[in-house]
Amino acid sequence: MLLRAALAVLASIILIAVAHAEPKVPGTLVIGYDNEGIDASPQACLANVKEVTEWDKAQTERAAKQVCAMRKRHVEAYAALQANYKNFVKVFSEDTRLDLPAAVENLKTLIKACIAHKSGLTTGGHNIGIDIIENDIATQCLILGSNLIKGEAAKYK
Repeated sequence: MLLRAALAVLASIILIAVAHAEPKVPGTLVIGYDNEGIDASPQACLANVKEVTEWDKAQTERAAKQVCAMRKRHVEAYAALQANYKNFVKVFSEDTRLDLPAAVENLKTLIKACIAHKSGLTTGGHNIGIDIIENDIATQCLILGSNLIKGEAAKYK
């Protein structure tokens, strides 16, 4: 009977500790937008151009280079955001008075809203322009988010 009471108290303490544990933020920011993790390899760019056009070989290769250039900018902006995110989390996780998990969720919302906003202000293009425009929009919004958290971290230090 005493053992059961002790186990019940211990279980209650563990449940309370788990319930009051600080929420963690992910080590990598996954935003959840279309084309997140886009493939900027020459093969993927060429495949995309072939899928949406019926051009001759020279035009197709030239277009694939254009698509790849914009996809690479997207990938680079995503990598910069991840680097700034890691620093942002490091800087702000030290102050337990702050709600870092909510700030991270709001950052994701901000980036997705930026993409939706900019997408609503374009006709979307045609053939390879579709891919170029979508990646340009994502790039711009990733840069916006990246600069925001970079500046906040620098100011907070």
